[in-house]
Amino acid sequence: MAEYNRYFWVHFRFKDGSNPYIALRYDTFFFMIGKYFVYQESEFGFVVEEQRYDDKIYTLKYDDKKRVLRGFAQDWQRAYECFNYSYGELAEWQGFFEEYGKKYGLLREFRENGII
Repeated sequence: MAEYNRYFWVHFRFKDGSNPYIALRYDTFFFMIGKYFVYQESEFGFVVEEQRYDDKIYTLKYDDKKRVLRGFAQDWQRAYECFNYSYGELAEWQGFFEEYGKKYGLLREFRENGII
């Protein structure tokens, strides 16, 4: 599991204004994108739209988590041109996509589509 990395922090802002959240590790970030529908508003900032499931991400099966990761990668790639990432920030995103792409068998797909 990825340890705390000083460059990787992701801010989640709930659109209703409640409980902003900061994910400092890949696993907590993946938990949030699995639990909520989000959209990206800055390099490391996301707005939480609504809950994806009935408050239990752990009921998601492997294929469901793979689908969530694939969908997030596609959304991230579409939004890429809207943000000004530094090389360090791109390396952090690449680390996330490599780790979870390997875990869910998406490395080849991510490489073919230029995500990593």
